[in-house]
Amino acid sequence: MNPEAIWRLAQAKGIPVRAAYTPRQAALLLGIGKNALYEAVRSGRVKSLQVGRVRYIPVSELARLLEGGA
Repeated sequence: MNPEAIWRLAQAKGIPVRAAYTPRQAALLLGIGKNALYEAVRSGRVKSLQVGRVRYIPVSELARLLEGGA
């Protein structure tokens, strides 16, 4: 799945188009709970980056998750 599919999904759900999303936004896009997503990040199944106090999940990682990569 390519990033454009994630961005179309974001637009449909009223979430701004970005290169990376917070775990809360990513959970909304994926249709899962934010706690489940945080657990996946903690366990290393989902790659993320932290900028200051804010954690982000890249769109490429969300696309991988939607393809069944986690």
